[in-house]
Amino acid sequence: MVPHRPRDNATQQGEHALESPDKKSPESALQVSTAVVSGNLLLSPPVPALQSSAIHLWVFPLATSESAYMQFAEMLSIEERARAARFHFEKDAHRFAVARASVRSILGGYTLIPARDVHFVYSEYGKPSLAAAALDIRFSVSHSGDLASLAVARGREVGADIEAIREGIELEKLAERFFSPRECQSLLARAPEERLLTFFRYWTCKEAFLKAQGVGLSRGLATFDVDLDAGRARLVSTRPDPREADRWALQEFEPAREYAGAVAVEGSITAMSVLRCTGGVDAK
Repeated sequence: MVPHRPRDNATQQGEHALESPDKKSPESALQVSTAVVSGNLLLSPPVPALQSSAIHLWVFPLATSESAYMQFAEMLSIEERARAARFHFEKDAHRFAVARASVRSILGGYTLIPARDVHFVYSEYGKPSLAAAALDIRFSVSHSGDLASLAVARGREVGADIEAIREGIELEKLAERFFSPRECQSLLARAPEERLLTFFRYWTCKEAFLKAQGVGLSRGLATFDVDLDAGRARLVSTRPDPREADRWALQEFEPAREYAGAVAVEGSITAMSVLRCTGGVDAK
């Protein structure tokens, strides 16, 4: 995440011909579909079929009515409820509860496991995964402000990050600290009015890659280069293993207005479905 930000993603779904995920595809092979899902359906979301070379990106609001919040809270584990109770501000507790319950609900749709019975395990760096490993569903969660995203893949690692684009940050200093020399040079070569958006595009791409690997900031952000100059995001070099860049794909997406988002995945992305849950969630 960008330092000092508040912290803690199917009615038009199309099916496409897909390729094997073991090698990258050209940009022209990517097929993107978008579906709008009512926020009320987060309690029991319509989950489309997930092919092995596709990525599903769920984007959902964290604002709910009080009655809907109670339904979300009932999905949480004992540990999650205790964690929510430790938040100093009630708004942050609600965001956490809605995010965790929504993730449970959506993943339950893919695994056919009731939301309350979805269990997680964590790596040494804190990356969550499903305890039901035989199902081979991988996922990555991100949230910023009042919006959250959930990236879902089958049989390969995935990472996603979203960030609310906001002014008032010392982007040049942050870039010098966290970006590679190549990325800093590219950022500072942009016109001043382009730098803010470019900064957040770089940030989300880089954090998505680290989250996919599950290593967090134990791997330095300067050990790999993201290129945005061709008009789309590409992982162009990795250190110390230069061959690593060829094994991963990056793809940007727009979670909402004034947000940047990116997803990183092993292999290629030949199809990406963005499922947007609109409006707040109201209990029926």
